[in-house]
Amino acid sequence: MDKIVAPDHIANYCIGNKEGDLALERLKQEYEDNLSYVYKIKCDCGNEKFIAYKDDMPTVIAKCPKCMRTITIYDLERYPSACSLSKPHSFKQVMDREVELYVNYEYSDDYIQDGFEFNPNDITWAKVFALDNNECSMILNDETA
Repeated sequence: MDKIVAPDHIANYCIGNKEGDLALERLKQEYEDNLSYVYKIKCDCGNEKFIAYKDDMPTVIAKCPKCMRTITIYDLERYPSACSLSKPHSFKQVMDREVELYVNYEYSDDYIQDGFEFNPNDITWAKVFALDNNECSMILNDETA
């Protein structure tokens, strides 16, 4: 089993490898390195398609249409190096149908130096992608710090 390096709120929903998932393979080739990790999102119920919502903070959440679980994909309030404004969230649906979701979380190169304790919540950048009709679209590209 692959080690998942992702913020605590999403780690249990991340799949590092899935045979035959061409979108995941392409995203890994393009974005993954020793401080940047790419995953597909999968609900506890086994579902891999979600209704994605985003607000202006930006926050991204995914709603599983099978079990109705809400999964936080990206939320500045959860990351120690991020600044967020306290205001009510007004979410809008990103796509008009269920989509497969992929994430890319990046970490600072401080963590490869001696003396720095790794914190999986201390991301420096995040990207979220939605796969719809074999087209992969970036729905979030945000620097946390």
